[in-house]
Amino acid sequence: MDNSEEQASSTPDDIEQNFLMQFSSMVTTDKEELIKQFQTIGENLNSNTATFFLDMSNWNLQAAVGCYFDYMARAQLSMKLVKDNTIGQGEKIPPNTAIKLTWLVQNNGEVAWPSGTYVGLKRPPNVIPNLSTLSYEDLKFYVPEVLPYRTTTISVQLVTPAQEGAFETVWVTYDPNGTSFGEEIVSRLEVSLDGTMAVTQQLYQENFRHNASNFEPAPDNYIDYTEENMSE
Repeated sequence: MDNSEEQASSTPDDIEQNFLMQFSSMVTTDKEELIKQFQTIGENLNSNTATFFLDMSNWNLQAAVGCYFDYMARAQLSMKLVKDNTIGQGEKIPPNTAIKLTWLVQNNGEVAWPSGTYVGLKRPPNVIPNLSTLSYEDLKFYVPEVLPYRTTTISVQLVTPAQEGAFETVWVTYDPNGTSFGEEIVSRLEVSLDGTMAVTQQLYQENFRHNASNFEPAPDNYIDYTEENMSE
């Protein structure tokens, strides 16, 4: 059995044990080096997360890795769609046209989304991206860290197909290790030569930029005479 076959047959417990054995033989007191080593256990695992677990474990790398895996095993990430805020939704869209989809989502779980969480197109597990022809299907749209029960707005971009007709995509939220969680978001568009959705989005962006450029902040001596402030 070659190395690739051994890795494919490894269970999460095996992976955790391999990391623990690897780090048990490391002896260093350099905190920067410990942080870098900790970050090797997961894709997009940031330094703040590494520092948190290392500090909690008195900078014992093996103990910190064990605590991290215990935490991830207990953590149940969750997401639900609150509202589709896509500009021009319901309108048709021309072929070969860039489009932005926007949704308001909520972290309806009990743990915060970690740094490195992203939204991407759902893929069957046996599909391997063809990196030589990278397209929007291979892109990851990263989302911010969201605390439990808080909401955030996420947007993704794609290009409509050349053929007219129904165009459906399914989007999924992934943790930094590529494990999906939460509700699937289904987008259904109608591709047609007489579509107006792209123009609607362009006009919205132009109006947004115009309004932002004309915005004047309140002067330093501005007094807010709202009912709430007047009652104080």
